[in-house]
Amino acid sequence: MEDSLAIVFAILVSIILMFLFPLLDTWELQDNLSYATTYAAVVDFVDTVRNVGYISPEAYYNFESKLMMTGNTFSVRLEHRKFIEDGGVNDYLNTYTNEIMAKLDAGEIYPLNQWDYFYVTIKNTNKTQASVIQNFLFAGADETFKIGTAYGGIVWARSE
Repeated sequence: MEDSLAIVFAILVSIILMFLFPLLDTWELQDNLSYATTYAAVVDFVDTVRNVGYISPEAYYNFESKLMMTGNTFSVRLEHRKFIEDGGVNDYLNTYTNEIMAKLDAGEIYPLNQWDYFYVTIKNTNKTQASVIQNFLFAGADETFKIGTAYGGIVWARSE
């Protein structure tokens, strides 16, 4: 009886070592590739916006389609910090995703001015295959956020 329990235990351990860990490693590599793709898409989109001085609906939807190519779903947060110079006092007026998307969804260009700041923050909202296996193997690490990045900077061009 003890020998049969040891054999069953050895079979379970060998299955985990031979199949689940290599599978986990492969899916983590998939997450790394998805991260690289999303990072490149975010940097390309933000740098384009900073260089031309506006967000066009086409540029945003091209950005969104690049994110979808990873097979993940993302929460995208846009932030525009408008530079305001009022009587020698410098300040910023923040505009966020909902207001920016309202203009883009209406087919309008969202303008930015020189010296404004523009930021994009993304993170995945779905469970990746690697996180599903990790939750199974390590019992309880229930995280959904694995792929995300933030990027932004100062706008160099005027949108006129």
